[in-house]
Amino acid sequence: MNRTPDRIRIICLLISLLPLAALAQGHLEKKISIRVHRRTLAQTLQDVSKKGDFYFSYNSNILKGDSLVNLDATKKTVRQILDILLGENYEYSESGRYIILQRKAFVQSTRGYTISGWVVDADTKRKISRASIYEADQLISVLTDSNGYFRLRLKEKGSHPRIMVSKELYRDTFLVIREGYDRDLTFSIVPASISELTPFVVSSRVERTWLGHLLLSSRQKIQSLNLLNFFASKPIQFSLTPGLGTHGQMGAQVINKFSLNLLGGYTAGSNGLELAGLFNIDKKDVHYLQLAGLFNMVGGNMNGVQLAGLHNHDLGAAKGVQMAGLSNVVTGNFTGMQVAGIYNNAQDSMKGVQISGIVNRVRHTMGGAQIGLVNVVRGRNKGLQLGLVNIADTSTGCMIGLVNIVKKGDHSFSVSANEMLPVTLSYILGTRKTYSVLMAGSNIRSNEKMFMLGFGLGARAALSQKWDVATELTMQYFYVGNWTGVPVVYRLQPSLQWQFRKKIAAFAGPALSLYDADHAVAAHGFRTPQAPSASATFNIGNTPAWWGWTLGIKFL
Repeated sequence: MNRTPDRIRIICLLISLLPLAALAQGHLEKKISIRVHRRTLAQTLQDVSKKGDFYFSYNSNILKGDSLVNLDATKKTVRQILDILLGENYEYSESGRYIILQRKAFVQSTRGYTISGWVVDADTKRKISRASIYEADQLISVLTDSNGYFRLRLKEKGSHPRIMVSKELYRDTFLVIREGYDRDLTFSIVPASISELTPFVVSSRVERTWLGHLLLSSRQKIQSLNLLNFFASKPIQFSLTPGLGTHGQMGAQVINKFSLNLLGGYTAGSNGLELAGLFNIDKKDVHYLQLAGLFNMVGGNMNGVQLAGLHNHDLGAAKGVQMAGLSNVVTGNFTGMQVAGIYNNAQDSMKGVQISGIVNRVRHTMGGAQIGLVNVVRGRNKGLQLGLVNIADTSTGCMIGLVNIVKKGDHSFSVSANEMLPVTLSYILGTRKTYSVLMAGSNIRSNEKMFMLGFGLGARAALSQKWDVATELTMQYFYVGNWTGVPVVYRLQPSLQWQFRKKIAAFAGPALSLYDADHAVAAHGFRTPQAPSASATFNIGNTPAWWGWTLGIKFL
């Protein structure tokens, strides 16, 4: 059977349906390109209808056909173009070759209006993208798109709203408008002069931190750069995340008395109480009380109390209390108390107390106390350092630790003998007030061998230019042929020191030793530490003790 006629009929039927298929696409979804400048709305709608090959149907009373509009659309749908021209107060429907324009029913009771238009460079007439357009009282803002276009929806309240335009490297521009109806505007903004560019160098620093890069959007960072000179104060602020709150995208320009951020917040500052489930980020100063589940970051100064589960970071100065599970950092001067599980850092000078599980650090002068495993003062220590290792450039305070290192302090070496060991070598480092002593000694005589390692603290006071009095308290561990019950001697040793050469001094003095034997038994050829004679031995409580002596040479 020949099926060719049937195939021809099917093809002819499909061809006849093509116009219907094109019509089914809908006129509202057709893409057109159009550009007009200061043309009436009625004429612009007529141009759009010609390009789309359809007709508009509307009541002339619902549109201001004589209002001037600007439009620059490339391959946009008719629906998108109508949204730009008419805003959100209108709805559209199709009937054959007609698009019917109607006001939305609910708009009649909605008070508000839309300002739209372009932002251009006053000199070059180039359209400027990512400029901020905002109304300061209503705290409503938008950014221009890549074509310099914006649409700003305003509330109908107050009188004569002032529309501001701000863009980094340009002068701020404003226009007071009559409220209550939609309109199109073109803002021409003037580039700032060299002297006017200075403030842009000191932009908010929180955006440049790694946490700022991680948690803040590019839109928020651009807005922050544009609005360097605008800040407002409000009593209360609530937000879920940065930018999603009662102040919207303007939240980072508002200083609040009470701020509640369910997850995290990004505000200009706080002048009362700020709470967050996870984090608080403030561009400027924070006063009184700030609490966060994870971290607080302040771009300005902090005055009050900061509490965080992990980390507090102040990019300015701070005065008060910082407490965090991991770390506290203050870039400027700090006065008060820092308490952290791992790390405290005052990157300028500090007056107060640092307490940490591991490291405390001050960049310049420290007046107060550092308590931790490692305490570091890059400048002058004028207070107390209490830790396993204490480090300072210079020190006029007190350093108590196993190792006290002062770059411009006391570094000396001594060789001495005492009633237990014929040779003891000691390394002294610290300051005249307090210093650390690291020591090693031995006795290698037959049947009396002993080897000693010890450490301690010392202090020295000057009697005259050449005479000093030093007092040292040391703990000395002795190896006597095995590691079972290692003997320990606790020794208090005052001495008189005479500097008889420029870099050489002799010293001598008595010593009081307490002996903790702990069931120590010397191996063959070794012996345990002993008093100089049986008559010199006595007990302090249940601990054997004796009087001894020391004599040595110190190389300064």
